[in-house]
Amino acid sequence: MPTPTLPETFADAFTVPSTGGLDIAVYRVLNRPDGGKEPAPALIWAHANGFNAGCYLPLLRRLSDHFHVFAYDARGHGASSRPLDDLERDYAMVRFAEDLSAIAARVRWMIGDGVPLHFASHSLGGLAAVLLEAELDEAPFDSLTLFEPPIYPPVGHVERAAALVHSPIFVRWAAGRQGRFPDREALRDEVQNIITYRRFSDEMMAAYLDAAVEPDEDSESGLVLRCPGRIEAAIYDNCPDSGIFELTAKVATRTRLFATDQEVLPELHSWAPETMKSIAKNMVRAEARTMPGCLHLMVQENPNACAAAVIEHALG
Repeated sequence: MPTPTLPETFADAFTVPSTGGLDIAVYRVLNRPDGGKEPAPALIWAHANGFNAGCYLPLLRRLSDHFHVFAYDARGHGASSRPLDDLERDYAMVRFAEDLSAIAARVRWMIGDGVPLHFASHSLGGLAAVLLEAELDEAPFDSLTLFEPPIYPPVGHVERAAALVHSPIFVRWAAGRQGRFPDREALRDEVQNIITYRRFSDEMMAAYLDAAVEPDEDSESGLVLRCPGRIEAAIYDNCPDSGIFELTAKVATRTRLFATDQEVLPELHSWAPETMKSIAKNMVRAEARTMPGCLHLMVQENPNACAAAVIEHALG
């Protein structure tokens, strides 16, 4: 297994085989409520595109006081398999649902029957849970807490045009992203040019700088991103026409979606808030809320509020 994105002092690492012969890196956080003496409700955490489980260490630490926490590196990220031969096939949205199916089955085996199992995610990770239930007909979770999943509005929706304008911008940015850095500070300098990254809390920025890169095999001291830009761009490119919005009506698990606070940067219109409201209306048992004072990378901006949101929804 490649070097885990979460340190061994924080989490045990193991792999789960998935479709296409890929291995998915999964982590079990060592800290547990009451020291693990009593069965605790379990939670699986899924990260955003271009990130990995290690980038969320401060959040996972908070959650581990309330849950038996599991997290994973999505395919193409971190310590998981990163195929580059067929980007359209290997990073189709349903592949992420197939990975989550395998992970949820392994976690259920580990925690035993009867223990509540919840799911929470940031951005890309939410698509896996929605498709797991809507397309693969599996509903292993007691609740879903989804921080602005990139479920694009359908044709005819008021935000459809705005969403399609933004999509190619992200694809081009990821495809042209600098992938190699001489050191950690160079990575910090690069991401400080991105307005949303400048809003990271100090602890979440430190976690990102620790986990987002690995030693560059072609350099004695350099670093390379643990999610190649080609993969990040392919995932962005596969999102808009995936048809996931139309499938959300099949999701019956109790769900809460959190969206960008449009008042933070009103001059930069976000298509997500109104879309999250529409998704919630389309689902069987869902509601949409705003994460106050935050943009799309809300978990990096305010891990305290996001952890509290997961705890309240899952256990409240």
